[in-house]
Amino acid sequence: MKRKLCILLVTLTVACLFAEEKAQTQVVPTVAVLPFEARERGAANTDMGKSVAELLNIALMESGCADLVERAELDKALNELQLSATGLTDKSSQVKLGRLIGAKILLTGSLFKSRDKNFVIVKIIGTETSRVLGTSVSGTDDFTAMIPELAPKVAAILEKQSAKLLPKVESVTSVVDLLKESIKGNQRKVYVHIHEDISVSVPDPAAETELKKILLALGFQVVDNAADANFVVRGEALAASAGNYHNFTSASARVELSIDGKGKKLLATGAAKETLAGATYVIAAKDAIAQATLRLTGELFGELK
Repeated sequence: MKRKLCILLVTLTVACLFAEEKAQTQVVPTVAVLPFEARERGAANTDMGKSVAELLNIALMESGCADLVERAELDKALNELQLSATGLTDKSSQVKLGRLIGAKILLTGSLFKSRDKNFVIVKIIGTETSRVLGTSVSGTDDFTAMIPELAPKVAAILEKQSAKLLPKVESVTSVVDLLKESIKGNQRKVYVHIHEDISVSVPDPAAETELKKILLALGFQVVDNAADANFVVRGEALAASAGNYHNFTSASARVELSIDGKGKKLLATGAAKETLAGATYVIAAKDAIAQATLRLTGELFGELK
């Protein structure tokens, strides 16, 4: 009896510790800094807008207040979407750009001169919420000389108010609630296989686990043979260290999914990125994969009608 009680206590203790670590997982704001728009036309002013963005990007990177999207990745995405980096005010364009590069927040702004003072205005935009916060600096210095004053203001907003800009954290319950009115599983069969790599020897199937929970909750059957399935869900989930965020270890994950119907007909495909921080790298990586999977499922599973 005592031995069983000890085993139970140990099990509960481990479970509590794991739950505590899970509770410490937090969303890392992933930020893309766009070139600033100069109100006065001219090549020199355009270059100044780019320089201000570059210097602000470096300052924020050094502060560690966010996960910054690399300039090359941002430029590639803008070219792919045929978008202009300045004046990106359309909501749908912001969402498209954010999803492609995994940015939950866009930083953009403008430069202008009024009388003898220079002004730098910054807009901090939630790509999925469309909420906007802002800050500014002004003075007689050159625009680039204002970055040491501007960067701490932006960093403070990202650290203390980013929750206002970020979408809510998804769960199996929230995704099922989103889909259950339009999708009825009716015991149709689904085969799921996701290759996962988080750079550890034996990764747990975080993406598959979330997908199977949702499918079962919607009334589908999850089967072990693709040949027997009405739908086949395949994909890849990768995670890698994203450095430290405050006192936590962060991980950045990318999940790609495709859904095929009978006859290997492609019904839907997509990708999502997520960066989370946790007590350990493994916790952060698994939770980042799970969160990216849940967001992507909400977008793609509408095809399982």
